[in-house]
Amino acid sequence: MIEPIEGAPEGVIAFRAVGKVEASDYESVLRPAIEKAAADRGKVRLVYQLGPDFDSYSPGASWEDMKLGTAHLSSWERCAVVTDHRLLGDAVRAFGILMPGEVKVFPDAGLQDALAWAAQ
Repeated sequence: MIEPIEGAPEGVIAFRAVGKVEASDYESVLRPAIEKAAADRGKVRLVYQLGPDFDSYSPGASWEDMKLGTAHLSSWERCAVVTDHRLLGDAVRAFGILMPGEVKVFPDAGLQDALAWAAQ
C-alpha cells in the first residue's frame, strides 16, 4: 500500500510504500496527489520512501510506476526517493537521468533531508 507521510513541507507531497504495492495504490493514492499538485502549482515535488516496511511491487504496480514518471512530464521539478534497497536506489539513479527535473536518492535514515531537499 502507499500511505501519506505527515508533516511534509509546503509544496511537497510525500508518501511511503508499505508491504506490497499494487496498481490500485497508484490509481487511488499517488496519481491523484500528483495530478492535484501539477494542477495547483504547475510543478510536482515528490518524496517517496521505500523503507524497511516495503516488501514488493506487483507487476501492475511496476507498470503504473513507469507510467507515472512520464505523466505530467513537464511538471516534475524534484523527486526524492528514500530507500536502503540497493537495487531500487540504483534503478532510480539510472532512470532518473531520463526524467525532467531533479531526481535524488537518499538513505532511509535521510527522510528529513529528502523532505528539506524537495522543498528547496
